[in-house]
Amino acid sequence: MIDGSEFSHYALLLKQKDIFNQLPEEDVAILAQLCGVKQFQKGERIFEKGNKSRQFFLIINGEVTISSSVETDHKGDYASAGRDIARFIEGEMFGEFEFFERDVHTAYALATEDTTLLVFPRDDIDVEQIFDEYAHIFAKIYHRLISVTASRQRFTHRLISEKAGWLEELKKQMFIDKLTSVYNRMYLEDELAKNLNILGERFSLLVIKPDNFKLINDTFGHEAGDTALQAIAKRLQSILRPGDFAVRYRGNEFIILMPFTLLDEAIKCAHEMHSVMNSFDIGKAMQKQSLYQTYSIGVAAYPDHETDFLELVEKAFTKVFEQREAGGNGVRVAQAGSDELLNFLRKVGIFSALKLSELHLVAQRLQLCHFPRNTIIFKENQEGDELFIIKSGSTSVRICLHDGSEKEIALLKAGEFFGEMAIFENAPRSATCIAAEDCEILCLKKDDFFDLMKRSPHAAISIMMSMLNKTTDRLKASGQFVAQMVKWGEEASLRAVTDKLTGVFNRRYMESELEKRFEEAKNNGSPIAMIMADMDYFREVNELYSHEIGDRYIVEVAKVFRNTFRKSDIIARYGGDEFTILLPNTDLATAMRIAEDVRKNVERLDFLKDFEGPFLQLSVSFGISCYPQTAETLSELKEQADKALYDAKHAGRNRVMHAPLKQR
Repeated sequence: MIDGSEFSHYALLLKQKDIFNQLPEEDVAILAQLCGVKQFQKGERIFEKGNKSRQFFLIINGEVTISSSVETDHKGDYASAGRDIARFIEGEMFGEFEFFERDVHTAYALATEDTTLLVFPRDDIDVEQIFDEYAHIFAKIYHRLISVTASRQRFTHRLISEKAGWLEELKKQMFIDKLTSVYNRMYLEDELAKNLNILGERFSLLVIKPDNFKLINDTFGHEAGDTALQAIAKRLQSILRPGDFAVRYRGNEFIILMPFTLLDEAIKCAHEMHSVMNSFDIGKAMQKQSLYQTYSIGVAAYPDHETDFLELVEKAFTKVFEQREAGGNGVRVAQAGSDELLNFLRKVGIFSALKLSELHLVAQRLQLCHFPRNTIIFKENQEGDELFIIKSGSTSVRICLHDGSEKEIALLKAGEFFGEMAIFENAPRSATCIAAEDCEILCLKKDDFFDLMKRSPHAAISIMMSMLNKTTDRLKASGQFVAQMVKWGEEASLRAVTDKLTGVFNRRYMESELEKRFEEAKNNGSPIAMIMADMDYFREVNELYSHEIGDRYIVEVAKVFRNTFRKSDIIARYGGDEFTILLPNTDLATAMRIAEDVRKNVERLDFLKDFEGPFLQLSVSFGISCYPQTAETLSELKEQADKALYDAKHAGRNRVMHAPLKQR
């Protein structure tokens, strides 16, 4: 039973809020008698997103978060909130607008600590009834709500007006590199590239890069490297002409924009800048011993060399790379129409998506070969390690038929490629290629391609994607490739169900096998077990060592799995560092024993000792379910294995846990 003093306290709390403070005392007293109090524990939900609003709330004590989403654990209990929209503390009110608009909640409300709320109306009161009975009070409240909202709108408009300058300043901050205080890459690519008029009808730019900046980081550490970058940026700014400005593009690379500057003047400035920077003692700036850097500078002008701004930047970068390949320490200038090979490569389909700087890396690895008409470039079944791109002329591709004769299956022309299988599959040549006319052919050796993969993996991926599309088109285009397609299909089928990194099955194969194997178990009345495994400390290995070592971790664990699980067990990498293992004709006790053996073997992994880094005890957590001992359906089998794995991870990792047994 609530006494009058508590209702008076409720009335006092309501009277402090904007939407009630102009109501007569008797109206507030009526509303107070319709209120109640609710207690919520930390993590408990107050209302759900999508539910119709039936109450609003005032915090007596505690704290409430309004969140866009809520994550739950495997039991359906609250685990954590998503992105916070708002946070309310003692004395604040929430949910009132949805309540009076009779709308649904657009987010979740959660108690972020033990919380006491004043609730209007109480749970035992019919909302529609009180709206009818006290319409005269709610009319005043709606009037006040509109007034408060309008006032907030006026304040918002005033705030926008007052803060417009601040917003512009904030926008500028977005485009300033925090370390060096010069413009950043975002400014160059998102703003400058769209507003070239500020640079004039003709302008130039320089790309400047220290030749051996890695030496600074390796010798003095990355903090000293940051200090050196700040010193370089400051020195560059001190020697810029009025109107010129610097951009930190990436890492230790800077771009100098020179508005309204013709090429000859830019070249002169580049040489002067090169001389000044070479005489700059970075060691002194870092308060270390004297240390001088040399610099490679690339110069390009608009529209002399490119009419696309970002392509112009890339063209200047190619000159920096050329200078560095030649030993660094110098200035190189782009020349209109002089990069004949690069211009050709840009038109070749497999290279068309590459940036100029990436094309330059490819061009450095290509060798131009001449083949007179009817010359055999290579023969079927011959070993080889080169990919070929036709620069001029044409090439006949032929296969040997069963009667010993040859059949032309394709005539390739300029811009097309052939011989890729020697690079990607370590396979002998699948056809004979003959120069159908005098040919100029660019050769890319396997070792050079793999070097490109290390130097510029994005460029290599782009090339391989284009190659894959082209080779797929070739296979689809001609019925003459039937025999080759069958062989390719068999190999592709294996690749389609196999995880490339580990050699175990992939998720696609596991999903296809699950239903089939489960139905077999049901029909035969035999048990079947499922194990879900997750590698412990995988993220730490990636962060503290490298992603390459993280991949090695996955491979080593997969080896243990293949060596310890039985031949009849189906092992699949389910994604990232997660594995799923299906054990046909296996009861729960046997699955637990096998998983424990695997866990112990993984625990013995010590390959990290060969690499520099902190000690990490590598291990795997396992969750097990079994039909019919813990699950009756396939869906239940998967869900229970996942829940058991979750329990194993949260119980401390490096352990095997199973789903609860069915009650019989």
